[in-house]
Amino acid sequence: MNKHFYTLVSSILLTAAATYGQEPTPTDIMRYNQSDLNGTARFRGMSGAFGAVGGDLSSLSINPAGGAIFNHNTAAFSLSYLDRSNKSTYYGNKEKENYNGLDLGQMGAAFVFNNYNENATMKKFTIGLNYESTKNMRNDVFFRGMSNGNSLGDYFLSMANNAKVPHNIAQPNTGYLDDDYSTAGRFGGYVGQQTFLAHEAWLINQGATNGTYTANYNQNSRYDQARRLSTSGFSSKFSGNFAAQLGKKFYVGANLNLHVIDHTTSSVASEVIENPGTKGAIKSMSYFNDTYTYGTGFSFNIGAIGQLTESLRAGISYQSPTWYSLKDELVQGMITSRVEEQSTTLFPRVVNLSGSYRVQTPSHFTGSLAYVINKKGLISVDYTYKDYSNNKFKPTSDDTYYGLNEGINAMMTGTSEVRIGGEYLINQVSLRAGYRFEQSPYKDEFKMYGDLNSFSAGVGYTFGSSRLDLSYSRSHQTYKTHLVDTVGPSAYAAADIKNTNNFVSLTYNISF
Repeated sequence: MNKHFYTLVSSILLTAAATYGQEPTPTDIMRYNQSDLNGTARFRGMSGAFGAVGGDLSSLSINPAGGAIFNHNTAAFSLSYLDRSNKSTYYGNKEKENYNGLDLGQMGAAFVFNNYNENATMKKFTIGLNYESTKNMRNDVFFRGMSNGNSLGDYFLSMANNAKVPHNIAQPNTGYLDDDYSTAGRFGGYVGQQTFLAHEAWLINQGATNGTYTANYNQNSRYDQARRLSTSGFSSKFSGNFAAQLGKKFYVGANLNLHVIDHTTSSVASEVIENPGTKGAIKSMSYFNDTYTYGTGFSFNIGAIGQLTESLRAGISYQSPTWYSLKDELVQGMITSRVEEQSTTLFPRVVNLSGSYRVQTPSHFTGSLAYVINKKGLISVDYTYKDYSNNKFKPTSDDTYYGLNEGINAMMTGTSEVRIGGEYLINQVSLRAGYRFEQSPYKDEFKMYGDLNSFSAGVGYTFGSSRLDLSYSRSHQTYKTHLVDTVGPSAYAAADIKNTNNFVSLTYNISF
């Protein structure tokens, strides 16, 4: 990559870090773009390839015109079991963390209103309401390794020296930890608070001149470094759907969507110094961050399905950007130990509140084809294009977000997603299978996330006006993370994480 371009991007991002209180990073935007492709078991069993199929409550999220495919009032309720694993590699050391639990995947209903006037253009219309858990945020990651590179302490030392944090911010001396931490934040922002924690934990010392600092740890040692990341919470979507059949072969529809985000990220970065040095020098440190993010968003989507022949359908749909309004709450702490000295524990009873900020995710288009095989089965293909470089923190004119948006634009790119699904009926039994592929949203030189690959299988059984569906889906994706999160390029080696998700979903459908 061009060296001057890399330097320019780094400079822009570091400027943003100095002005934003809780230091979001360009990679944070992924949490608002990721989806478990949740929904009914039939939808999951075919890997979500429903853009031209319709007739399923979860298909409305792909193409809202699919609501007009329903012939009867329908309700569905879905539960999912998730088994999630993360295998990490950091400086050659391998670790593994697992999570498993239940998730309310989906519930909703669609109501059909037929027009019995044979000469009417609108043959019927449908109204649907649906809830889906778009992303189960529960996740645990742990990595550990022996580093020959930078110490965790360098994160604080570099930040304090680069920002030239005044000594009276690093050491306000009000006599109370909570007040000192708050004062450091009031006058020095996020950087001031990190400098305060590092100074009061004996990690860094004041330099000879105001705004300079020196290390109280051995900068020429090896470091046993580790990080534990635990997230909890969810993102979900409530959708209202209207769809109509126009003539005998054309269907249109639209959704209005309310999005809810509520999740907590807990991070502990730690280090043990192999050769700490003389009395009073730091020999270990742990850095704690708990961030609670919550808010709501809005989006809409529109679509159409046309029956080209008796067996072939085509669909096209547009998903608008999602406009989020969010807030963050941050709680921090630090623990250090020193050679031949008592350990220091700092946990200010202060919650840092961010102002409300906005995030806009990209729009995307989906084109679909479905071929029905003698009313005994079908094969369906969806193609979606989405340009991740259009992610934005807002307002875009605010200096706080300018660097983040420049970083997103420089790092991310447009992606293609392909979903293929099939279903075959044998009397009352439906057999299903599917495959999903999504390109990495990052350019090759910034590849923080790899491609996503997923496959699925499912079975359904119809009895009377009811149907019971069961599906299994498995997805793989690799990504990178670091010892600490930074806005600019990290000074630390990346840990490679292989994420695997196994979902088992069960849905009860009833027509009435």
